[in-house]
Order: sequence, then C-alpha cells, then structure tokens
Amino acid sequence: MAWLPFSIAQAALAGQGGADELAPAWAHLLDRLKAAGTLVASADGNRNSVDYASGMRHLLVLLAVGVDEALRADPDPVLAVTRTSTDDILSWGMECPDCLYLRATLRKGETYRLFGNRGTARYVGLQTMDGITATSNCLVDDLKPDADGNFEVALSADEQEGNWMRVEGEHPTLVVRHFFYDWDTEKPSSLQIERIGDAAEPPDRWPAGGSSVARQIEALGEFVHDNLKFFLDFNAGPPANGFLPPIDRSDMGAAAENRPVIGRYELEPDEALILEVEPPRGVYWSYSVGNAWWETIHYGRHQSSLNAHQATIDSDGILRVVVSASDPGVANWLDTAGHSNGAMILRCVRTETAPTPSARVVKFADVMSELPADTTTVSAEQRAATLAARRRAVHRRFSA
Repeated sequence: MAWLPFSIAQAALAGQGGADELAPAWAHLLDRLKAAGTLVASADGNRNSVDYASGMRHLLVLLAVGVDEALRADPDPVLAVTRTSTDDILSWGMECPDCLYLRATLRKGETYRLFGNRGTARYVGLQTMDGITATSNCLVDDLKPDADGNFEVALSADEQEGNWMRVEGEHPTLVVRHFFYDWDTEKPSSLQIERIGDAAEPPDRWPAGGSSVARQIEALGEFVHDNLKFFLDFNAGPPANGFLPPIDRSDMGAAAENRPVIGRYELEPDEALILEVEPPRGVYWSYSVGNAWWETIHYGRHQSSLNAHQATIDSDGILRVVVSASDPGVANWLDTAGHSNGAMILRCVRTETAPTPSARVVKFADVMSELPADTTTVSAEQRAATLAARRRAVHRRFSA
C-alpha cells in the first residue's frame, strides 16, 4: 500500500533500524522523485504543455501530502476530527468537488464516543477503517439525530447498546464525508470525539535515533512515485471518450454505498464531448472531470463539476453535459481547463441506479446544433457570476 499516504506514518512506527540509514534513505527519496519526474514526462497522458505542467505540479502536491503525513505521525495521536490530506489545493485520487473529508486517528482496543451536530449537508457519512479496509459504514441520518440535528455514536470492537459502529484492526481510523448540493447554504457537521474509560494500553514511545525518520523519508519516496503510477494505470482502464460500468471501490477506501461510474475524455482542441444520461434518483449524484494524473480540475476556478442541485435537466428528463476546453455557452458545461485528456466520474451515492452515460465526440463548432433546441444557455456575464460564486463557496469551505 505504498501509494497511500498512511503508509508513511506506518513506516515511522514499525520496525527497527540504525541512525546511519538516514543518508541512504535521503538518496532513495531523490531517486524516486527523479523516477516520478521521468514517469510524468513519458506518460501517454502528457500531450500538451498544460498536461505536462499539471503533471509536474502534481508531484509537488504528492510531496506536500506525504511530508504532512510524515510530520504528523504520532504513536499517541491527538484525538480530533480533522481534515484529511485533500482540499482544493492538495488534490489527488479525483476527490469529490462537493465533499469535505474529515478523519480521526484511533487506537486499537479503545472505545470512543463521537457526538455533535449533523449540520445541513446533503449527505453526512461515517466510515470506520483499518488502513484502507472499511469495517463499517453508515449515514448520520441512519442514527436518527434529534430534531436539532444532534446525535452520538459509540465506536468500539465490541457491540454497544444504541448507536454503534465497529472498530477493528491494527490501524483504525474514522472518516467523515460531507457531500454538499447547495454550496452557499449547506453547512458541515460540528463533531467531537472522546475516549470512553481508561486507555487500553500506554502509548508506545517514539523510536529513538534517526531510524524512524529514515523510514519516513524512504516511504515518502515510494508514496510519491507509486501514487503517481497507480492512478496513471487506473486512468488507462476506461475507453477513450466513454465509461466503464459502475464499480465497487470499497477496496480502495470508498464507501460501499458509493457506486462511481468512471470514464475518460480524450479531445482535440476543436472537439467537445456530449454526455447523456437519465439522472439517478437517490441521496446524491454528481459529475466531475480531472486531468490525466487523476487530479480533480480546480472546482473553485473552473466549472469542472455539476451536482443535482447545480445541473439543468432537459425537458425530456435527460441530463446533457458538454465536456470541452472552451465555453460552449450552455449551462451544463464541464471545463477541462486546457487538458487534452483526463478522468470523468459520475458519482452515485445511495441511488436507485448507477447509469452509464452515453458519450459522443462532436466538433466544438457544432455543439449547439447537436443539442435540443430548448437547451439552457448562459451569457458570459452569467458564467462569470457562477464562477465567482463557486470561488467564494470553496474558499469558505476550506478556510473555516
């Protein structure tokens, strides 16, 4: 699991070694970074200057994510529900543009109480995990919060009376996902977590000397290179300008109720992709686009995502979306921001169906003639206002 950030913290807390490992560990890090740079330069998805620049910048993102994970590794973690390693700047693995991800690092054998207020987000999901293996999933709404949105749930290996979620494994964590439909009005939960009773065992002491640092440095190099390669390989799976059937990615840490429909666009500058689908019914769905490195295109600067609240459904009940680098003047536009190719995801969370969209490539100049006559259009001024509102909403989400 070297491609996941938590592998860096695990490396710091496991195994033995001597302080003389520091110099070769640093050399290993530099070698893996060099190999990652070569991989970006030679990747099939690197087809224009925007693709290349974003790939090299993505290495900085992965390095920042990994360094943060290394520095925060602690054998006795401070128990808090904090943000994960993704936001509007640190983007990897096609994180959801509608989402605020939180997590708490737990300790094996402990019992915890999670409590607080649900907030008003469209979806608030709780997941306990061991590494990247899910051990339990539920919505806060399943826990029946009171009329004001307050709730509490016990987290432990042994079943508890009332609201309870199972905690298992050597490296347990809690993940909280908020999916927002209306970015301007919906608010995230306010949560606290506390241990119940005495500690099951005293915290391990931090390893002496430089061996733990050496392991962190070595694991950091592996993470940057392997994460890059993992998602490059993953992006090669869907057909060009098409989608795979819905898949279960709970083996990669996704919630079991999330059925993503994953695709890939591959367009010339004078081309556009028209997607058509009957939108699913249920708790949450959205479209988003990313680049070849599986980095979500910045959703505060570009209209690179649309959810059920933001999208316009045509009079025949079909959702039609245009994917292109230039603005076609239709409301349902997904902006590739100049990338020649990249990922597309239709996320379906607790929906009755997870439909596979149809997709067809057209000349950009022909987009309007390929759409129904009553397609909702927007002016340049309306688009600018929409983007300004997105920018403000994303800033509020991650600056609070």
